This record gives sequence, structure tokens and C-alpha cells, in this order.
Amino acid sequence: MGCHNSQELVDKQIAVHESAIRDLRTLRNTHASISKLPVEVLSEIFLLAKLPPGILYRERHEKRGWLNVAGVCRNWREITLNAPRKWDTLNTSKLNTLEWAETFIARSKYVPLHVSCTYPHHATPRAVLDLVFSHVERFQDLEISLDTSHNAKIQDIIDLPSPCVLRSLALYNQGPLFSANTGGIGRFLSEAQMPYLRTLDVRHFELPQTISVLPQLRRLCYLPPMGTSRTTVAAMLSFLRSTPSLEHLDILSALRPLDNGGKETATVELTKLSSLSYTTPEFGDLSLFRFLHYPPSLRVKFSSSFPPPDTAACTDDLASILTRVGESDAAATAEVISLTAMEHDYFDVQVSSHDGPMIDIRFPVLEILPLLKLPTKLPCSGSRTLRIRGFHSVTVSDWASFFTRHPQVRDLTAVEVDASFFRALLRPSENEPPPFMGIQRLVLSSCDIEEDTTLFKRVLEEHRHLEADVGVTLEIEGCRVAADTIRELEAYAKVVWDGIKKLGVDSEEDSEDSDDDGDSDDSDEDSDYN
Repeated sequence: MGCHNSQELVDKQIAVHESAIRDLRTLRNTHASISKLPVEVLSEIFLLAKLPPGILYRERHEKRGWLNVAGVCRNWREITLNAPRKWDTLNTSKLNTLEWAETFIARSKYVPLHVSCTYPHHATPRAVLDLVFSHVERFQDLEISLDTSHNAKIQDIIDLPSPCVLRSLALYNQGPLFSANTGGIGRFLSEAQMPYLRTLDVRHFELPQTISVLPQLRRLCYLPPMGTSRTTVAAMLSFLRSTPSLEHLDILSALRPLDNGGKETATVELTKLSSLSYTTPEFGDLSLFRFLHYPPSLRVKFSSSFPPPDTAACTDDLASILTRVGESDAAATAEVISLTAMEHDYFDVQVSSHDGPMIDIRFPVLEILPLLKLPTKLPCSGSRTLRIRGFHSVTVSDWASFFTRHPQVRDLTAVEVDASFFRALLRPSENEPPPFMGIQRLVLSSCDIEEDTTLFKRVLEEHRHLEADVGVTLEIEGCRVAADTIRELEAYAKVVWDGIKKLGVDSEEDSEDSDDDGDSDDSDEDSDYN
């Protein structure tokens, strides 16, 4: 027998043994604990391998290592290949061959599809696009990134059936930010019938003013284009008229103001809106709120990068927002109120409940005087926590009017406030109690306690006489205060002091100790450490 034949016989025996070993390993795997789980449970576990680490919900970009599950053993491979939901997410930029696209489509069977597409894309053959979009009637989620710099149009790749079953649609413009090319998005949104659409995300495309009604739309996220092609407030309002069930509205940049000042613009009714977030570089866009009729319980977030051109006018718009929220029953659930006004810096107002922010408004400000009336527009509430920073030159009467709206405050923080703030904490008359009768914790930061010591002791003394088995804890951080003053305040409250004396303030006792120890360097060192 030749060497070649002998090697063939040995190879056959090796193959027999390898086959037997594989069978034994398969048998061994069947007795593993995880193999005792039902196929349905294993299939659900394998689906989690598609998600990013730590995320238990579907995202636009799945984790690409999920196919490794199929290489563990025969049983897992069989489960993976026969689980349609493992194959329901198609990213056309990663389906670089028609065969691979056909495999995904075949294994997904008849489950709804989640499709993302970048068009045009150098790695995606046209045949792949045609195959994927021929199953558009199965699309549940669709994300399209359109490169309009190549004169691409959405009509080049998709023709929605009437009606379609889409639940989520995202349209992103990857072309130049100032491009006038709309990629056919306006026509697409105007003509498409999407009665089941619940989420719409449009970025850097101009919205059409008229669209088919989207009766089930719950969430709209919109990033307007830049330059002269910006969407107008009027177009935004017109679009919103077709979304009667909208619950969440996020606008991520500036809208073009109304040319007529809004005199002929009709109000849009959004009776189910529960949250509105508006982030814009230009403060004038706050005018959008004047034309929206929404529930008083709406959670509002507004931020601007530049100060308002007319602080007095912007104050009226802000006051209307705060007043409307104050009309809601939800205002009574407010737990924390934070109010900041730093001249030539910024203005910030936040009202939060246990469910999160109810009001969050922030923008730069050059002057705060026109904003002084805003605190009294905040909703009356049972808030237990109040935080104030700045607002210099506010009158005692303005502070007192604001304080009386929040009688349940137990935790008060004051940062960089002046004497008017402290005077407003005193009782208004002999027959009336001071504000915040149940205060338990008072935090002062960056205040001049030394200058207003007498006034501040009066505040503590009045509250001490109101105590009912509960003392006031006074926390002092980074204030101008002397050690002697701290000892005086301890007669009225429990004082927690950080020991920092701002602006070089020292007590007489500290000065005497310094003179006594001045003859010895060693004594100085010991004094520092003590």
C-alpha cells in the first residue's frame, strides 16, 4: 500500500473520530443548564445581543456582534437562523451584496422590518436598494440619510404605498447645511399617507406647510436647516395643525420669525401636548409659544444662546408661559424651585416635581430689571425647596410678594443675594408671621453676612420664636463673615460653617492670637495646623 493511500485511510479514520467527537459535544451541550431553557426564551435572550451594551430597547444602530451567537453550537445556530426577529433590522450600507440582502429578507420571513438607508452610498449596489425597498409594505421603522450634495431625492429610492404601516420615520440631510436642495422631502411628506406614524424626526430639511393629517403622531423632533432656507414659525404652526395627537415636541434650532408679527396667525390647538423643548440660538423664536394652545400641565424647556433684543418684550412672553403653568393642577406638585439672574451673564428658572422638570428656561441676559416681575409669575406651589441666586436690586416688596406664594418651603438656599432679600424674610408687621414659617434648613453662599449681621440675627430670632420642636440649621459657605459673628449666630440656630472668611475678615480674637504667637515661627506653624 502506497504512502498516499495510507494517508487517505488515516484521514478517513480522523474524520470518523472528529464526527464522533462533534456528536458527543452536541450530546454534552444538551445536558448544559442553559439548554434546558425553552427555545422561545433562548431566542429572546439572543435578541438582546443585537442591542448596545446596557441598553434594553431598540436603537437605530444595532450591535454588529450578534451573529457570533450562531457560532457557539448547532442548537444555537438553529435557533438563530429560525428566529425572524433576529433578521428584521436592515442597514443597506452594510448589505454590500445582493445575496446577503436576500438572506436577510428570507430569514426575516414576515415580521415588520426596521430599515436604515444612506443614499447615495458607494458600498450599496442599486440592486440591494431595489430589493429592500420592494418590501416597503413591511417597514415599521425607517431612517433615511440623504446626501443632497449629489442632487439625491427621496423619490429615487422609495414610493410609499397608500396607506403604509410606518410607525417611526427619520429623515436626515447629510448635504451642505445651507443647501437649497430639499431632496423632495416636502413633496414626500405632503403626499405620503402614514396613518400609523407615531414618531417623526426631521433634520436639516425645510418642512412643508401642508401635509396629510398624521392622526397617531405622538413625538416630533425637528432640526431646521440653516441660512435663508430656515423654516418659518408660520410653516411650523401649519405643520403642527396636522398633528392633533402630538404629545412631545422637540425643536433643536432657530425658526424664521413671522413677517407680519403674527397678527394674522391663527392659534394651533395641541390639546394632548405634554412636553415642549425648544433650543435655539435666537431668543425671538420664543414667539412660537404665543400661537400654541396647550394644556397648562405642559412641561416646558426653552434655552437660547444669545440674549433677547428686547428684554421687556421677552418678559411678557415668559410671564405668559409661567402663568399658564401656574393655572395647572400639576403646579401643586412642584417640589423644587430654582431662580437665577446674573446681570451680564444669564437668567435661569426651573420648577421641578418628583417626575422631573416642569419649567426649565435659560438664556443670557444683559439687564435684569425687566425680569424682576417674573418671580411673582411662578406658579404657587407646595414646594419644599427654594434656591435663589443673584437678582440684585430687587425690592423688598417684590421679594415679599414672591415669598408669600410658596409658604411650604422648608429648605432655602440663597447665593449672592443682597440685604433686600434678608429684609423680605422679616415679618411684614407685628401681627403677621414672617415668610417660610416652617423653614428647617437655610444655606447661604457668597453673601455678605458681616455687613448685615444685625439684620440677619433678627431673621433668625423671629423664626426661632416660631419653632415647634424643630430648629433651623444654618449652613454658611464662602461668605464674608467673622468667627465672632458665627458664635453670635449659634445662639439662634445650629450653624454649620466652612470656616472660610471672605474679603480678609478676621475677628478681634484671631488678631490677638496672631500677635501673641508672632514671636515664634514654630508657634505660627502650630497655629496654622490647629
